[in-house]
Amino acid sequence: MPTDDEIIDAANKFFRSIGGAVKKGATTAVKAGQAVVGVGRGEVRVALDELRVRAGGDVRGKVTVALTEPIDGRRLVVELRASQRGVETRGGVRTPTATTLYKFEHELAGATRFHQGAFGFALPVPRALGGGRAAPPAGRLGDVARAVSAVVAPTTGPIEWRVIARLVVPMARDLEHAVDVMIDGVA
Repeated sequence: MPTDDEIIDAANKFFRSIGGAVKKGATTAVKAGQAVVGVGRGEVRVALDELRVRAGGDVRGKVTVALTEPIDGRRLVVELRASQRGVETRGGVRTPTATTLYKFEHELAGATRFHQGAFGFALPVPRALGGGRAAPPAGRLGDVARAVSAVVAPTTGPIEWRVIARLVVPMARDLEHAVDVMIDGVA
């Protein structure tokens, strides 16, 4: 018949083995969760040569991929986007809005295994943003149209330009980084 000390030692061994299995399972689950949401996988960074660019020129820079372990990515893209925030009033309710005025996307790499690397880019800046409203006519009719427009039209903020780098990863959260850039002279 086993002694009390032998029973306690056997119970300790049993619970240690269960604890080890639970800890290993929990570690695996945490790693799987991090892979899905992109935590702890590394980063994608965009760096610009210049933070101020003229209309008609190019935004130049590089995208750096620094991952903790290699992953299969669908593609690596860099994008120049112009957007404008505003406030629209309908029925006395003010609602924030955001409008994309310009979007140019350039693929730096297609489907491949990403780990470490730097990718240079040049994105064209337009001379003008299309889609603007036509100016009201001259004269009294134009004056009335401008007065009504000032009361009814949404209030808009300045145009915001961003360069966004994105590593598209299947079945997981994409890795992304954005940098603001100043664009001068766009009509």
